[in-house]
Amino acid sequence: MAEKVVIGNAELWHGDCREVLPLLAADAVVTDPPYGIDWKPRVNHQAQPWKDVIDFDVRDLLKVGKWHLIWGGQYFADKLPVHEGWLTWCKRPIDMDFSNDNRSYATTELAWRNWGKAKFMAQVWDGGMRAGAAENRDFCHPSQKPVELMTWCLRQLPKDAQTVADPFMGSGTTGVACAHLGLRFIGVELHREYFDVACERISRAQAQGQLLPPEPTAVAVQQSLELP
Repeated sequence: MAEKVVIGNAELWHGDCREVLPLLAADAVVTDPPYGIDWKPRVNHQAQPWKDVIDFDVRDLLKVGKWHLIWGGQYFADKLPVHEGWLTWCKRPIDMDFSNDNRSYATTELAWRNWGKAKFMAQVWDGGMRAGAAENRDFCHPSQKPVELMTWCLRQLPKDAQTVADPFMGSGTTGVACAHLGLRFIGVELHREYFDVACERISRAQAQGQLLPPEPTAVAVQQSLELP
């Protein structure tokens, strides 16, 4: 039985998203599900319960709301509709030379979405070099994303998307970004320890209130390059 917690305008569910999805009433889904590529967390996360295993049908996510953004969309390309709105996140400084980069992890990530044109964002997320918000350095989930990245994603949603669902909430970064932008959030997380962290982070963000304007600032625009 799923457990629901309400924090401000955020509705957080502890349970299996396959059971909770039919109950969600959202305008958009913005999420980062397991990719099913048997990715192994780094040393400091190996004891955590998160596993990179697909035991769901990604097409079920498309049944919730009108707008959909799914990180790791290339791993589900055979099940997702063809669309040109792919997002690319570069984790390394864009002025660095990548030609001899032999790191064992991806220096970019892709997200599929069903609206807009292809876009690119650079937000440093390279080992200990985690730029941006101070809480980005409080790394509590193996596939955690920067707050700035999820804020960038949310700002591109059509204006009628006022309620955002994340069925794979993890440590709650999407919910934190929603709080900063004044959007309603619905999150689902299977593992109790991540759910508790998400509740704490989103509670702090809700207490701060809306911190950011709905439209990007000039600095944010410079960080985001639109592809032709």
